[in-house]
Amino acid sequence: MAEFIGIDLGGTKIRGVLTDPSGRVILAREVLTLASEGEEAIFSRIASITRELAHGAPGDGMRPEVQAIGICAPGPLDSAKGRILVTENLPFIDFPLGPRLQELLGLPVFLDNDGAAAAMGEYLHGAGRKADPLLYLTISTGIGAGAILGGKLFRGHSSNALEAGHMTLEPEGPTCACGNQGCAEVLASGTAISIAATAAAAAAREGSGPQTALSAWAQPGSREAFLAAAGGDRVAEAIVSEALRYLGICAANLATLFDPEVLIVGGGVTRAGPRVIEAIRAGVRERCPRVVAEGLRILPASLGDDSGALGAAALAAGALEVLGRSAHSASRNAG
Repeated sequence: MAEFIGIDLGGTKIRGVLTDPSGRVILAREVLTLASEGEEAIFSRIASITRELAHGAPGDGMRPEVQAIGICAPGPLDSAKGRILVTENLPFIDFPLGPRLQELLGLPVFLDNDGAAAAMGEYLHGAGRKADPLLYLTISTGIGAGAILGGKLFRGHSSNALEAGHMTLEPEGPTCACGNQGCAEVLASGTAISIAATAAAAAAREGSGPQTALSAWAQPGSREAFLAAAGGDRVAEAIVSEALRYLGICAANLATLFDPEVLIVGGGVTRAGPRVIEAIRAGVRERCPRVVAEGLRILPASLGDDSGALGAAALAAGALEVLGRSAHSASRNAG
């Protein structure tokens, strides 16, 4: 039986799976991204984890069943050429990830947007199974999204549709790493919460800001901010509440545009608990047309950390099938 590898490249971790065509995970591997070490170090980790999945066990040869590799990454991308053009949370600039990995391992490699791949994973195997239209929103180091329309992934003209993290929510807001002001990512991502929490902790320690439980950590992340807020800390609560308000606006904008049957919400920030999903539901109720809000199911991703990797593997399988049909057609025409 054919097997496929899916790699989900994130700002915090790299997750890889080896699957069969039904989406059953045969093997899984995960390593930290360590983005500060640069693009070559990250590529080396991607290559290492992919090689582990392709070989199965140390010392084994390549598993003959492995047919292709799918990789999903934050955009913008040139998916056709397998290149990461630029990423705000990773150090890649015009990096030929697909060609480099294909040359190294000798297998076809297909690159897609991380939000798009996660949408496909949840559509085929997860909480949104066969729901159409389906929207997927991920809140992690950054913010991304993907959509299934008519049973197919919606990519847009340049294959960079639904860069939801760079939707403007505050025209005069803080400057995002992309150069724009007031993007969803700079207001509501895990990174945005962490930056605000770290600044508040430093101010408290220096005596220039109100006292907060956040000062117990040198660099509190979104997890610590949610914990402190749950414990009644007013500073942490203000940070979390503001981020969730913007997240609700972002989700409501997407829902208003696409009128989906299901909105799936995933990413590391959702591990903070049901409060994240409830904020999105509240934003949709308050800001979407009633006919859209009342017919929309908003659900947590059911595949956990595997949404993107499983979607990438499925997209690679589909792309390989299309290539096979094209080659067969060309052969027949030549004959």
